[in-house]
Amino acid sequence: MDLTLAEFVLFLLLGTSGLVVVFSMISRTLHNRAEARSLARRVICRLCLHAFETQERGNIVECPHCGAVNERGRSRRLG
Repeated sequence: MDLTLAEFVLFLLLGTSGLVVVFSMISRTLHNRAEARSLARRVICRLCLHAFETQERGNIVECPHCGAVNERGRSRRLG
């Protein structure tokens, strides 16, 4: 198979464009996963409204700012 210079450049451009699309999709997926993990660890204190992230596994966490005990998740009062 004879490959001309024009075909070679065309294949090179198409391959590079395809790689850019694939890497951007991978990057977006990894970024979305990291953001979802960060949001899952974030807690807002019900007393002082201090926002913080915690690595604790339990549903009840203590606010590092005021020491109040908080439950993870949405407040039942907010609806």
